[in-house]
Amino acid sequence: MATNKEEKSEQPQDQQSEESSNEALETPARPSLDWMNDTLQWGTKVPPGKHGITIGDLQVGVYGDIPEVSTDMTRRPRGAFPIPGIPRTDLYALSAKVDIWADNAADLYEEAIQRRWMAHADVPWDDLAPLPDDVELAMRQLCTELAQQASLETDVIGQWLHRMNYAYYEVKAFLATEIFDTGRHFVAFRQRALANGGKLGLESPGHFNRRLMEARAGWTEVAIYLYIIRGTLTQLVLRYAEAYAQSPAEKYLFRKCLEDKARHVAYGLAHVKYAVENSDPSFGLGLNNLMRAVEGDLSQEMQDPVIWEALAIIFGGGVSNMVEGMEVVKGLQQRFIEQYLARMKWVGIPKTEANLNPGLAVYLRREEATPA
Repeated sequence: MATNKEEKSEQPQDQQSEESSNEALETPARPSLDWMNDTLQWGTKVPPGKHGITIGDLQVGVYGDIPEVSTDMTRRPRGAFPIPGIPRTDLYALSAKVDIWADNAADLYEEAIQRRWMAHADVPWDDLAPLPDDVELAMRQLCTELAQQASLETDVIGQWLHRMNYAYYEVKAFLATEIFDTGRHFVAFRQRALANGGKLGLESPGHFNRRLMEARAGWTEVAIYLYIIRGTLTQLVLRYAEAYAQSPAEKYLFRKCLEDKARHVAYGLAHVKYAVENSDPSFGLGLNNLMRAVEGDLSQEMQDPVIWEALAIIFGGGVSNMVEGMEVVKGLQQRFIEQYLARMKWVGIPKTEANLNPGLAVYLRREEATPA
């Protein structure tokens, strides 16, 4: 007579496996809930302020401890409990605070999300007045170049953002808003160029664009190119364009983009200043020496007449008044170089008129610049 054990052994293997699986499902292990005790700091509470709870408000306790250098190569949110043995998910090239930090990044993030605007709905396109053909063509050229600058800025930040350690999430969060801004700028300027039965203009020279895209030394160097050089010039162009705009739609467009650009430049200036002040004294000197080749590219690009002629037509109100418009352009160019020198000095880089590229020094006129 066969025993139960023998009967069970005679069952097909698949049936035995199925029964074993069912038994396992019917008797689950009791959860330990040990993970609920794993925290670096319990009892943290951040009360909402007049602006709700901002990321600056969250810089409390261990969650506000910003390391000078981070060795964490995971995407663990700063302050989360670390688990031993977690494989690294990236090899962040920028893992030191000095590489990317700016004290105003958290506040700039909050400003960015509070000042969102939509080009398709907020710009009063219905109030876009028809312009004379020559002024319309000039405006299309200006918007084409501004759209190209915006698309380039999106790509430049994008190729550096993933290299930044999550220990400095305030900076990463702000730069994410900047990418959103530049994407919106690209679309908005393209919309204006194609409005009124329009067309896109000429592509701008690529000397400085290539410098931005191919920079590999570090984010601080890129920040100088992107914010102190290109950002300063773009700010001035937007400010003048708003002043000379002939329709509510253009005034709104240039004003909102100017507000965004001021925020971007504010981060760039704060970061470069932080990096210079918290690095070896030779770092600032090295950055100044680096500008020799960069200023050469900028000088060559500024000799291209297309953007300046387009602006002269806009400022003068037509080709017939280009001479008057070009005087305004010269004032803009002078202000650009003056602000470039002033901002380099403010961040701690010894850039002066004496060591400025001669091709840029020619724009420094001594008479009063035309106000915008």
